[in-house]
Amino acid sequence: MRLRMLAAAAAAVLTVAATASCGGGSADDSGVVTLKLGFYAAAGDPADTTMRELVKEFTAANPSIKVQLEVAPYVKFFEKLRTEIAGGQAPQVWLSDGVLVQEFAARGALADLTDRVKTVNAADYSGIELNRDTKGRIYGFPQGAQTPVLFYNKKLFAEAGVDTPTPDWTYDDLAAAARKLTKDTNNDGKPDTYGFRAYSPGFTESWWPIIKAFGGDIVTDGNRKVVVDSPQSKAALDWMLGAMGTDGGKDGFAPDYATTEGLGKGVVHTLFATGRVAMSYGIYARTLPAASAGVDFGVAPMPKGPAGRGNVAIVNSWVVGKAASPAQADAAWKWITFFSGEGPQRKWAELGEAIPINKKVAATALPADRRQAFLDSLDAATDLGVNAVWSEYTEALSKRISEALSGASPVDTALATGQKEAQEVIDRFYAGQTQ
Repeated sequence: MRLRMLAAAAAAVLTVAATASCGGGSADDSGVVTLKLGFYAAAGDPADTTMRELVKEFTAANPSIKVQLEVAPYVKFFEKLRTEIAGGQAPQVWLSDGVLVQEFAARGALADLTDRVKTVNAADYSGIELNRDTKGRIYGFPQGAQTPVLFYNKKLFAEAGVDTPTPDWTYDDLAAAARKLTKDTNNDGKPDTYGFRAYSPGFTESWWPIIKAFGGDIVTDGNRKVVVDSPQSKAALDWMLGAMGTDGGKDGFAPDYATTEGLGKGVVHTLFATGRVAMSYGIYARTLPAASAGVDFGVAPMPKGPAGRGNVAIVNSWVVGKAASPAQADAAWKWITFFSGEGPQRKWAELGEAIPINKKVAATALPADRRQAFLDSLDAATDLGVNAVWSEYTEALSKRISEALSGASPVDTALATGQKEAQEVIDRFYAGQTQ
């Protein structure tokens, strides 16, 4: 999953050398199929470079397929894509953020891949089941996976004389260690280093898995019924407020909401890499800034709450446009199976930005000291409440939960209001829907 901070980069649309522009249909008179392939990345970054190399490898092995590669940073890519879909000009195959697959499917933009997926050994890949809709249909084939685990700074643990996290840790164990790791070295009354980062604008690494660990849930019934207003969810948010010292307690061990939110999303995700927090939930992509900063870090399973760990995952996926001709759809599937193969997956794994979905590659390509925590988390994960209006309903819900965590609204009120408003978003879309 390419990080959303790439959205600030300038848009770029690149075409692989020696390829033709996308003609409207199937094969030309010589039997050559032109396939427009889209994905998101900033021009010239490692993902862009690697993808172009893989496309050249693919076309060399498949001379009857010409590929037109369309690339732009995350936000620009999906803005343009929605316009292209409306105008019937979308790529025949593109990389979708995993949380958006059901949106495109519900709007009739995607081909059903269920029968094609039956031709591969599903046991060889991670994330296929997370892509099934409520009727068992599959509209996307996994490209790379993200799931949060607990990152910890070995140096800070050693300096504080605190034992590093174990798979048996509970939220009480996390809190006890985080208090010992929180330090005010200049005696200004405010910690310079916090034990844990509890809140993040990216809820995948914050309140979503915490609520699930405490026994709450966000959506049920095929991700169409919002159920976040519960005593268990309240307990989870109360724990977070206590961690941030904003519930009247004096032993907060996490940056409070105002401090964290004020940093901005890009900076929040560097708190661990810069040593300002000793522990943080992080998806696999967070290993990149930590490693680049030279942090000696480890990863462990998230701690257990009353209901377990609350593991969730996002599986970014290749999708095939419904408007693709039969020949283009076949070529698109050939690309997908190529990319999922051992060679391309190993090359992609070298980027270090996502967990490979090819299980054989994941079992050997990931760093040995981080491998098991991520793979176990992915195996145990549920999806992130994806449906046709995921972006809209989670935005409505996040707004209210942020009010609770900032102290602007009582937790009870925020959960009740958030549930009501998020449910209204879902109901508006699905009213009268038969799919």
